[in-house]
Amino acid sequence: MKTKVCVLLKSALRVLRRFYFLIPALAAIILYKVLPHLPRFTETVFSRFLFRIISFPIAIITSLIPISITELSLLLIPISMMVLLVFFIILMIRSESRLKTAGRAARAVGWVMSFTLLLYMLLHGANYYRLPVSTLMHLDMSPKSADLLQSFCIDLAKSASSERATLKEDENGNTVLSNGLLKTLAQAGDGYKILDNRYPFLWGSVNRTKPAQLSYKWSYTGISGMYFPFFVEANVNIDQPDSAIPATSAHELAHTRGFAREDECNFFACLSCFVNPSPDYRYSGYLMAYIFCSNALYSYDADMWAETRTYCTDGVIRDIEARTEYWDSFKGEVQKISNRVNDNFIQSQGVDDGVLSYDRVVRLLLAYYEKEGLY
Repeated sequence: MKTKVCVLLKSALRVLRRFYFLIPALAAIILYKVLPHLPRFTETVFSRFLFRIISFPIAIITSLIPISITELSLLLIPISMMVLLVFFIILMIRSESRLKTAGRAARAVGWVMSFTLLLYMLLHGANYYRLPVSTLMHLDMSPKSADLLQSFCIDLAKSASSERATLKEDENGNTVLSNGLLKTLAQAGDGYKILDNRYPFLWGSVNRTKPAQLSYKWSYTGISGMYFPFFVEANVNIDQPDSAIPATSAHELAHTRGFAREDECNFFACLSCFVNPSPDYRYSGYLMAYIFCSNALYSYDADMWAETRTYCTDGVIRDIEARTEYWDSFKGEVQKISNRVNDNFIQSQGVDDGVLSYDRVVRLLLAYYEKEGLY
């Protein structure tokens, strides 16, 4: 019996020595399978402890660089892969033992991919499995009446219209950012700093977003913003209408604070915008919340939706129409493929209804409105 055990152990050690570079990937897979069943453990150990410890130094460094490292990486990765391929071919030609050279190269690639998978889980993937925001904030997620939803929409329309009256317009009558693009992006964290005092789990080290210089090209994919976990970097599509840029920035910052689910990031984007000292952010947040909630109301009762619309000023309606026209102009196969990829990715993280989870923000907002009212 002892002999068999020794043989098995030796065999396991040989396999481990040969494939040791897969250990990080194996750890990531175990986390992927286990953490969905341990939300409180994930909340305490990963989202509030390990994520912050690992992300903080990365965020400090990447925040010092004014340009989007994510965008730069997307441009450099194909070039780097071509250079490495050429280098590998040269090594193979010069190598006396091509089998050993290929093996070392395979292990190097395996190390990179394996470690990348584990790093993803620690910097983003695990956050899909933390406690729901409704639990963290003690929100009642039971079904709410259409009357309450209509009342909320009216309050949002009034608030958006009030803020809109103080903002600048372009020659087409659409909102423009009061303080310019870069200063506006730098104000993205101001609302979160206020919320942090009430909800400590929202603390984060990133307080600004970065502009994507290829934003026009991004729009063909339907992407308004992107969080890149490996750099703890929040990127924003700056080609979209100005009225959407602040709320998009606030959404991407929610990811840097350890929240992965899209509905929860939209929810926090709205809340942080509501309390942001900048009128651009307050307006963008109210408008974002109104669009989500009024669309839900329209699906239930078009007449009730129409009544809320009467509380929107002409400027608010112009901004809503401008956003619709902008994204409609980019519709096509690229956007369809992008949506399918995004949908499949979100489903792979345990969110069954994929991109439809974006609409869950209405339930969160309505539960918050019922409990706390509107800021």
